[in-house]
Amino acid sequence: MKQNNILVVVVAYNSMRWAERCYSSLRTSSVPCDILMIDNGSTDGTQEYIRKNYPEVEVVETGSNLGFGRANNIGLQRVLDEGYDYCYLLNQDAWVFQDTLNLLIETHQK
Repeated sequence: MKQNNILVVVVAYNSMRWAERCYSSLRTSSVPCDILMIDNGSTDGTQEYIRKNYPEVEVVETGSNLGFGRANNIGLQRVLDEGYDYCYLLNQDAWVFQDTLNLLIETHQK
């Protein structure tokens, strides 16, 4: 459900080793964002870990590995359906700095 004007989409597959850094960085972003994790059939407990430790993250389980592109398309469709102004596709093994989203939005607006 849309609360902010930016949706961050993270496609995950067995991403436990990166989860804390990735999602904690989003939590401390200077720009509030909604976060959607598309889980591509993880078997390492990623889904449960995110639900327990990052309850603000919406988890969509695909039930199988759809591939990176198809999983991102689920998130992009959500952006269109719910009228978000921005979408940020973040890889599971990446993170943002506190001002990353703000800098991207400012650059776009210029």
